[in-house]
Amino acid sequence: EGWRGTVGGRDGVRLFFCLCVFCGLVSCSEDAIEPSIDFTSPYVLTDDPSDAVRHACYEIYEQYGVPVFFNDTVAVYSAGTDHYGNTLTRYETLDLNWNFQSHDRGKVAYRFDYIQTKDDQLQALGFARRFLGRASKKMRPFSMMLADSLHVGGNTPIYHSGFRTLVMTQLGGMSEEQMDSCATAILQGMVLERVKLNTDLVARFGAVSDKEKYYNRPWVTDGQNGGLGCQWGLEHKGTYWRPQDLWAEGIADKYILYNMYTFVTTPEEFEAERALIFREIGRFGFICGSRSYDNMMAHLYSPDNINEDLEYFVQQMLLLGRTEFMARYGESALVKRKFNILAEYIEGELGVAL
Repeated sequence: EGWRGTVGGRDGVRLFFCLCVFCGLVSCSEDAIEPSIDFTSPYVLTDDPSDAVRHACYEIYEQYGVPVFFNDTVAVYSAGTDHYGNTLTRYETLDLNWNFQSHDRGKVAYRFDYIQTKDDQLQALGFARRFLGRASKKMRPFSMMLADSLHVGGNTPIYHSGFRTLVMTQLGGMSEEQMDSCATAILQGMVLERVKLNTDLVARFGAVSDKEKYYNRPWVTDGQNGGLGCQWGLEHKGTYWRPQDLWAEGIADKYILYNMYTFVTTPEEFEAERALIFREIGRFGFICGSRSYDNMMAHLYSPDNINEDLEYFVQQMLLLGRTEFMARYGESALVKRKFNILAEYIEGELGVAL
């Protein structure tokens, strides 16, 4: 206790060291302390009113917080010199190897063909505005790239949706309607990917129809095939409609194709017959049949598995919205239950309005 109350021991050593460091810093001139690291980010866009493309990109960035690029090299930095005095250069590039779970470590080999003219670039920016205007804040990508084409292996996909970057291509000559349709399809894919990553959500969704083993079973029973017991009875002009003719999207209201012949009907009759189908399959929590069989067989079985069922639910929920989805499928208590399980996450967590 002889040194209690005085500066001594290890505390004294620490204090002496701190004083030395402080004095050394004070003795340095302010001019000698200069930052050696560039903290500016190429993903923070600045305006250039004299350049129509850069100005348009800045407006999008200012409104949505997403930088849009036309080149995958977004910045070039000087990194000093090597041992021999040669200039070292560092490139900041958009990396498509990032996904929602990990980095593929360069396994994805890709290259771009760039959009060359300013007019084409300005037209392509119309898609960026449409997509970002539809996407909730949580669903907007970190960055976007607009290109003429993207080559991944031997494929040329129209778009690539990764963890950090959304790439959109082949926008030349695309109409506003086509841009809207493509934006919707991309958003559907992004939402579905997020949903699939939530294993608890997928398990709760699947349990509704999987509890009684409703997947991958014939709709109609012959007494021995384990069928679900649906009754179609859909007759029109002397022939039977196949159920998939009625639940499939993209079929014109007034025309039903059957065995290479076209039968004309009214929209009201079409909707009435479709309601019968959804009432039957809705008893098991389904809104569509198996999609793994060809058109002549697709009406025979319920969805193969939870994943197939989930994909069609998400697609229809985003395509139709809550009101139209419920008007078409909502008579079934099981369908409502599955809808609400997904809707709670899609609207609450992802911020996507239905």
